[in-house]
Amino acid sequence: MNLVLNFISSRLPLHGLAAFSLRYANASAPIASECFSKSLYPNSTEDMLARVVSEGSMLFPAKGTPANYCWTFEAHQAYVAARPDGICLALLVENNTGIQLGRIRELLQGFLEMKEL
Repeated sequence: MNLVLNFISSRLPLHGLAAFSLRYANASAPIASECFSKSLYPNSTEDMLARVVSEGSMLFPAKGTPANYCWTFEAHQAYVAARPDGICLALLVENNTGIQLGRIRELLQGFLEMKEL
């Protein structure tokens, strides 16, 4: 897991990234999470990202294949990259024009392409 945490931290800061959560899709506790936004409560943000990961995993019946999905809300977007090994990276991103969407997509794709965690 240190490899993936180093991978994520080497790509920070990302303008518009409000929070991230690294977790197994079926686990109640995250492997790692951080809330960068002062306007969000860390615990409620983590709960929301956990639900997005959990509910999203039900949308993709084919286990063993990577998935990448996004939910858009009024003020934020929740991106999830789900690996075949069950590890998911969830990002909560501000829904505004100043975000670094290209770098966010690169982070999600790089996470999916990592050979070993």
